[in-house]
Amino acid sequence: MKSKRNISWKISVFALLFAVLAVISIGCASADTIYVPDNHTTIQQAVNNASSGDIIIVRDGTHNENVDVNKSYLTIRSENGSVNCIVNAADSGDHVFNVTANYVNITGFTVENATGTDKAGIYLNSTQHCNISANNVMNNYFGIYLYSSSNNTLTDNNASSNNDYGIYLESSSSNTLINNTANSNTQHGILLYSSSNNNLTSNTVNSNTQHGISLESSSNNTLTSNTANSNTQHGICLWYSSNNNTLTENTANSNGCGIYLYSSSNNNTLTSNNASSNNYGIRLDSSNYNNLLSNNAYNNSYGIYPWSSSNNNLTENTANSNHYGVYLRSSSNNSISCNLVYNNTEAGFYLIDGSTGNTIERNNIVENGAYNGTSGGWEWNFYNDQSDNVSAKYNWWGTVVPSEIAASINEDTGSVDYSGYLDGPSPCAPGYRQPAPIPAPIPAPAFSVIGLLALIGILSIVLAVATLKRSENNK
Repeated sequence: MKSKRNISWKISVFALLFAVLAVISIGCASADTIYVPDNHTTIQQAVNNASSGDIIIVRDGTHNENVDVNKSYLTIRSENGSVNCIVNAADSGDHVFNVTANYVNITGFTVENATGTDKAGIYLNSTQHCNISANNVMNNYFGIYLYSSSNNTLTDNNASSNNDYGIYLESSSSNTLINNTANSNTQHGILLYSSSNNNLTSNTVNSNTQHGISLESSSNNTLTSNTANSNTQHGICLWYSSNNNTLTENTANSNGCGIYLYSSSNNNTLTSNNASSNNYGIRLDSSNYNNLLSNNAYNNSYGIYPWSSSNNNLTENTANSNHYGVYLRSSSNNSISCNLVYNNTEAGFYLIDGSTGNTIERNNIVENGAYNGTSGGWEWNFYNDQSDNVSAKYNWWGTVVPSEIAASINEDTGSVDYSGYLDGPSPCAPGYRQPAPIPAPIPAPAFSVIGLLALIGILSIVLAVATLKRSENNK
């Protein structure tokens, strides 16, 4: 009986193994490599005749086509990279690659001349888990366009010199964009419209006619280590209720505005971003409840500029070498603490047009404006250009002499309360280093008279023994 059970068990195991091997062999048999033009004259013919899992390799040359990809689990790639393999729109009024299936990979092409309105070099429509990589997408209306698509990855693409946007996500979520370049596009480098939970990392968006990266009505996105330089309007722009986005370690230089939050873009977090040589470094316009932490705004006309913006938190930022360090216009109830504001040519802080109820404390506000040798004040560390009174308590002004602090503050008809001023740099502000404590001297040992006599006695014995040994050695 036991022997029969063993035989039955072995038969079951062999049957299971046979089934697994059969499935594997079927899968392997179904994955073919198709060459264009060797096996099929055009990319479209190759797609039409392909099966799920096939790889289509396109030989070097210029291929004049518009390709519809409606089969899942296909890989379409060039043989030797985008420089050698060009897919040119046969019909400029249609997308070059129109992808409507999931799990499609497109790699290594130059894709060009889909110039019709709203047409793209590579278009993903309601797709998931596609991978678009190492393509040069140029001279299209849109470079790469994702519509209602999620969980796709765009990596190492160059979407430059297109007639509208380089990369455009519309109603698309949970996509990943890494190390793409979108330069010199007629409008924006990268635009997210009504798109959420996307991750943009290490992309370069320079010299676009409008914005480098623009988020419009888009929330819960993460932008990390992107570079947005020399764009005509804004480097990075969040507008029209783009909320709860996270911007970290991005660089925005030489734009009209480095980083711009506009029109009820609330509850965003900006951390460790650099904004230099812009008209505005970081500007908040009618945007509330945002957190700005450890950002650097330098060599701008305006370093950090809240306008009609309230209940924002500015902490541990550095604003230096601007015309104005922190400029508040019609902005109230903001918390501004532990910031370093120095060496700005016009004013460190400038408040105007009913900027009231702000908490401005524990900041280092030093050497802004020009030094007045007569008064001993810097003109101006702080400029209150309004009739409202302002509280600026518990700050470090670079001096503990009250007359010198007063001389560095310009008051219109509203006063500035600088009482409780610190007697040294604020330890919570950037650039401050707590001096290392001086080690306490080690006291010399104290000897009593008896101890001293005992020490002399011990030394005498040691000396006598040494003398005796020398005498014995000389005999």
